Amino acid sequence: MRWSGETGRGGWIGPRLTGRAGSVGSVVPTGFEAYARVLHPPRATPPGLGVDTGPGAGLPGGPTRWSWARAAAHTGAVIHPQVQWAGIAGATDITLRLSSGWDLDAPAPGHLEPELLAVLLTVARGATTTAAPLTLGLWSGWDVAGAELMPFTPAGASHGERRAARDEAGSAYAAAVDPAVALALAGGPYLELPGRRYILLDATADELADPTWPLRAGIGWFGGIPGPMPQLIWPGDRAWFVGSEIDFDSTIVCGTRAFIDEVLAEPVLEALNVEPGTDLTSEGDWINRHHF
Repeated sequence: MRWSGETGRGGWIGPRLTGRAGSVGSVVPTGFEAYARVLHPPRATPPGLGVDTGPGAGLPGGPTRWSWARAAAHTGAVIHPQVQWAGIAGATDITLRLSSGWDLDAPAPGHLEPELLAVLLTVARGATTTAAPLTLGLWSGWDVAGAELMPFTPAGASHGERRAARDEAGSAYAAAVDPAVALALAGGPYLELPGRRYILLDATADELADPTWPLRAGIGWFGGIPGPMPQLIWPGDRAWFVGSEIDFDSTIVCGTRAFIDEVLAEPVLEALNVEPGTDLTSEGDWINRHHF
């Protein structure tokens, strides 16, 4: 994966963002044959644990992924194309405590986990006719160069030991950030889209199909600390498009009907069929509005 300053390659996107604000067609290009919404999973912590052990599928006895459907079964909400997490949990900024003692954290906005993106890209590889690299768009608001690290130090550690731990962690983190990416995020050039701007990266589908790729991508993934994920992905032939709007807790995928049907059928992904006009704002979930 490497930074690319060729922002002109994304010039086709803006004119096709024709949907009203908050709709599918406002965050991914219109004009595709079919669209799917991949729901970002909430994190579920079993009774008595109460400690997040980090990203991934969850450690034995630790936090794990739940589907929205599983959460909705506990709260009486209905899963439908416009469902909102607030319609299931009552709010988006709280931890939902179920009667069983499980705690559910809200899905991460703008962040489809690497393991799930790997599954999606494995499906997408068969839906493009070009071997050219994929283009990734990374939101310019990510600050990969300014992260504050608080490394673990044992109780009773001296000031010098704590400082040494911070320096060591800082050096390791700096090595996880590509200077070209940090400079581009800070000063461009940017792909300018309505209300958002992005820097562009080149990658291959094979790279993204390996869920460990962020650790080598130079975008600030460090040890067990997750960094940003791409908001935009498309192949050279524009056969499909993936959009993870920074404020949405779901990722939109568009392409041919056959490709989207494969996405909908993939058991690891919780995906719903949507249209460019589908309203993904809180007002759109009229079925579960009584849960807000």
